[in-house]
Amino acid sequence: MKIVPEIIEKEVNDPRIGLVTITSVDISPDFKHAKVYFTVHGGEKSGESNSEVLNHASGFIQHELARRIKMKNTPKLNFKYSPMMRKMERIEELLKKESEEQN
Repeated sequence: MKIVPEIIEKEVNDPRIGLVTITSVDISPDFKHAKVYFTVHGGEKSGESNSEVLNHASGFIQHELARRIKMKNTPKLNFKYSPMMRKMERIEELLKKESEEQN
């Protein structure tokens, strides 16, 4: 979870990729597949666009990951947009509004 964002930021030279934050990673028990959940500034449309770009670059990212970690198998990466951060921001906005109304 720490290495993949570094690879995306420093090694993937694609201007279509926004400011990506990895939120979680689900790895299969045999370590052959990994779902990498991320959020990005710009909302759902930007998230879906970034998902396509990241999945297109997943082979390169996987290759770079294999160079940096010592594992028998490097998992095949599948990037999925997760709107979790936007939901958290919305909850914070609602709580702040509610707090201001009570004061």
